[in-house]
Order: sequence, then C-alpha cells, then structure tokens
Amino acid sequence: MSVGDFLPAPVSPPSFSYRFMRGLARLWVNLFFRKVRFVNPGALPAGRPAMLLIGHPASLLDAVLLITAFERHVHCFLDGRIVQGFWRSWFARFLDMISYEAADESFREAVERAGEALQKGEMLAFFADDRTPKPGEPHHLFTHPALIAMQAEVQHAGQLGLEVYPVHVFLPVAQLYSSELLIYLDTPLIPAEYLARGGSLADHAQALAASAEESCRQNVHRLQQQDIQLFLADLAEILRTDLKEDWEKRPNWKQKVDGFGLSQFIAEWVEQLNGLHPGQLVALRDRVETYRETKRSCALGQMEAEQAGEWLKSAPLRIACWMASLIGLPIALYGVVNHLVAGIILRRAGFLENKEGQNQAVRWGVSALVVLGTYALQTLLCAHWLGRTITGYYAPSLPLSGAWLLGYVWLLRHQTSYLLLDFRTRRLAAKLLPMRKELIRELDSARDTYAEMLGLVH
Repeated sequence: MSVGDFLPAPVSPPSFSYRFMRGLARLWVNLFFRKVRFVNPGALPAGRPAMLLIGHPASLLDAVLLITAFERHVHCFLDGRIVQGFWRSWFARFLDMISYEAADESFREAVERAGEALQKGEMLAFFADDRTPKPGEPHHLFTHPALIAMQAEVQHAGQLGLEVYPVHVFLPVAQLYSSELLIYLDTPLIPAEYLARGGSLADHAQALAASAEESCRQNVHRLQQQDIQLFLADLAEILRTDLKEDWEKRPNWKQKVDGFGLSQFIAEWVEQLNGLHPGQLVALRDRVETYRETKRSCALGQMEAEQAGEWLKSAPLRIACWMASLIGLPIALYGVVNHLVAGIILRRAGFLENKEGQNQAVRWGVSALVVLGTYALQTLLCAHWLGRTITGYYAPSLPLSGAWLLGYVWLLRHQTSYLLLDFRTRRLAAKLLPMRKELIRELDSARDTYAEMLGLVH
C-alpha cells in the first residue's frame, strides 16, 4: 500500500440543492448585512480538508452565516435541538448540515458523516460544546471535533493533510441588528503534528482541543480592558439600583446596598465572554449603554421640568393647559394665515430678530406699520372679492387673531413645552424598569449558559 492510498479523494462540487439554498440564504443575509468580511482573506487553502472551530455555542443563524460566507462546501455539525421543527430541519438538510442527538445512535452516524466529508477534502464547522460536563470529566470546548480530527488523521496514516482553524466570528449586536460580520481565521493547528509526538489517540485529542480552546480565547475581536471595566461598573450600578428598589418595597427593610459589588464569578464570566464571544458582550454592553442613556435623559428631563414651577405638579392645571393648547390651535393657525404676509416682510427686513444695537422703538414702530398695512390690504382685497358683509366680520378678526397668536406663542414656550417635556420624561421613566428587568434576565441567561458550558458553578 502506498502513501497515495491515504490521500483524500478529489473534491467534488456541492450539489445543486446546496448551491441553490446557499444562494437564497445569501440574498436573505444581504438584506440585513452591508458586508460579510474576512479579516485575513486567503488564509484557507482550497482543495484540502479543513475544520473550523468557532468559540461560542451554536445557533442556526451562525451556521447559515458561515455557510454563506465561504465559497467552499461547508458542513456545520449541530446539535439536533437547534434544527428542530419542519422548516429548520428542511433548511438544514438542504444546506448539508450534520445534526445529531447526543443520547442516541445518530451521534455515531453524524461522526461517520463528518469523517466522510473530511475524506472528500471538504470543510467542517464545529461550535463550542455547550453541554454540562459530568463530574470529574475532562472537558474542553472542542473535545468532539478534536477526536473526529485525530481519528480521521489516524485512519489516513497522518497523510490526510487536515488543518484545524480556530475561527473568530464577530457579530457586533445580537440577532440581525448588525451591519457587518467579521470572520477571522486564526493560525491552523495540524493534527498530524500531534500524531508525530507519540502517545494515545485520546491524549492527542485532548491536547488538540486544549490548543484550539486557548487560541479561541485569544480572540482578535476582544474588547479593550478599559471598555470591560466601564461595562462592569455600569452593570454593578444597574444591579444595585434593582436591588435597592426591590428592598424599598419591603416593609421595615433596613439593609442598604452601599458596599455591594459584583462577585468574582461575574468578572470571570465577562472575561470568558470577551474571549469566546465578544460579539455577544458588545450586544450586552449596547443594552447597558441604552439603559444608561435613557436614565440620563430621564434625569435631565426631570430637572428641566422642575423649572416650570409648581403648576406642573397640579393635575387640574396640566389638564387646563392641554385643553388650551388643543382648543386654541385652530385659532392660532387662523392667526398665522392672517399674518403670513406681514411675517414674511418683517423676516426679510430682519425685524423679527432682536439684533444687538438695534433701536427697539424703530423696530416696534416699523413692525406695527407693516402689520397695519397688511391688515388694510387684506381688508380691501376681501371687500373686493367677498363683499362688505363678510369683510365686516373679517376685519375685526385680524387684530383679535393676532393677539391670540401672540398669547398662544407664549403658551407654547412657557407651558405647553414643559407639558410635552414632562410627558416625554414620564414615558422614559416608565420604560426604565422593564428595560432593567429585561437586561438582567438577558445577563442571567448568558451567564448561566456559559457557566454550564465551561463547567463553572455559580
């Protein structure tokens, strides 16, 4: 038997159904992303088997994004729970995803399919293992793909030429709110080099899994340390605020939140997330910053509303102001129409602006003459076109609508504007509690998911 007998078979082109479904998926992805960009294009050689290891748990979205990003035929190795349901399973089947159920025979079949794909020189994509390790069990994020890689290399006497690439995928904001997807292929690990060291297959697989995990933790998309510290400080303030409000609702509760801070577990979890899935950390940070900005806007609105005076705290006075603003609007609009010509003339002449050094007596005198002149012109035109009877009603309405318009402008500036500000501030304040609760639920879910995946105990 020669060495050539162990070489992978020639790469066959993907099926029509795979290429067609990948094309549809690309159209769908292009609706939400401006671009999918490789940070280091050309790192992946063509025509050789390759394995991609992504450092965060799998999702159908991530799998589809990987398939659409590569021109090569990609098989995503996924837990069957992710592709449950008719449409998901149908989609996964046409995109040649390899799904398995950890508790039955399908896992062995999935491993065999993965080995066959590597034999054909195709590409496999594995996500971090999110299962909870058994007590005393050695656990790495890539234990299963490392075993598959080593078994495939052993079956081909170390001549398969398989390369294992840790992949850093950065999707800045959760779900489909990002405009750009970044993919970075790290330095490949060569399973054949591990075989050359001697030893058992299990030891080689554990060494390969450990190396891949360490590479994924050194994520090129990691946030800077100062950003992490700011995020932790904001997170601590949010949790203290929630704890304080919860305690204040309890009768005779005297414990204070002063001195409460984040546990070491939370700090370690954030560091883990920053290394393995910085995109999700950015999404959480954006949620925290949105909450902080909403809270700041609410505080500023309350400070500005306090300048209105005590009347804003009176419900009858607020109702009266709303009624005056709504009922007086049609009359004010009528006044605007009546004084539109005069307003244009005064604006072009610069008399509507209180300029420095301008003689106020001249300004008001000229403005009065312009207004009276337009009154006379509009009255003559009304008499000419509509008759004296209508003019008798129209002429007195000109100064009355002007006076109402001045009063309405004062009302808008000194009362209605504060009503609108108070209304907006109250709406923002009503959003704070649901935003905080939702953010805490999201943080708890992400923390618990990674705690289970990494075998940490909270």
